[in-house]
Amino acid sequence: MKKRISFAAFVLIVSSLAAQRSALVLVDTLSMQVDTLVFHFTTYTPATDAGFAFMTTKPDTLNSNIGLCVVAAFTSKAPEHIVGTSVCNGKMLYYPTESESGYCLITSSGVEINPLDTNDRSAITKAVREKGDYFQQMILVNRGKAVPTTIFRNRTTARRALVITASETMLVETDDRIHIDVFTDCLIRMGAIQAIYLDMGSWSEGWYRTSEGQIYRIGKNWKSSHLQTNWLVIKKR
Repeated sequence: MKKRISFAAFVLIVSSLAAQRSALVLVDTLSMQVDTLVFHFTTYTPATDAGFAFMTTKPDTLNSNIGLCVVAAFTSKAPEHIVGTSVCNGKMLYYPTESESGYCLITSSGVEINPLDTNDRSAITKAVREKGDYFQQMILVNRGKAVPTTIFRNRTTARRALVITASETMLVETDDRIHIDVFTDCLIRMGAIQAIYLDMGSWSEGWYRTSEGQIYRIGKNWKSSHLQTNWLVIKKR
């Protein structure tokens, strides 16, 4: 059963006064009040000459063309591989594992997030044909409405998602421990039209490059980072 969520009558959203801009990524913060709790979020948005991409080789922090790196799709238990079908730069990978509830398609036209229909392979075909990227994950928001998920039960942890609003595509994360239903509803209140989950828990290691070129590490639990099989990045076009 979906957890009942009651938002306070006044929802506080405060943009950071000191947004950090690198050559490739705009990093900002906001806070949102839910009942008596205040959750803190960080958003990462590509600069005009940058965009999202999916990778199956761990990005090098020395590569100045990459401004951000986080994990994307789930990784299976040993032997480790990407859960579900994926496409990286036009090359399709498939492992005999379960499919997720949604997919992310990245091409030169932009980012698409949609519910997964296992009988429709048009998004995979498009990714291969256009040398784009594709991965499967849990869809959280579809057409501005929450898509319930039960795999986390009542557990709380830090969360990340790739989010499409009316004006931009951005990565949203919280360091707070938060229930998945509360996180999803917060994304909708931020203006999410489509949103897809990104792996977290012990796979939370990530980084972004500051305006001074320094690498700032994000995520708290890096226990499984050495087993990770795939990454979502913001990189120069």
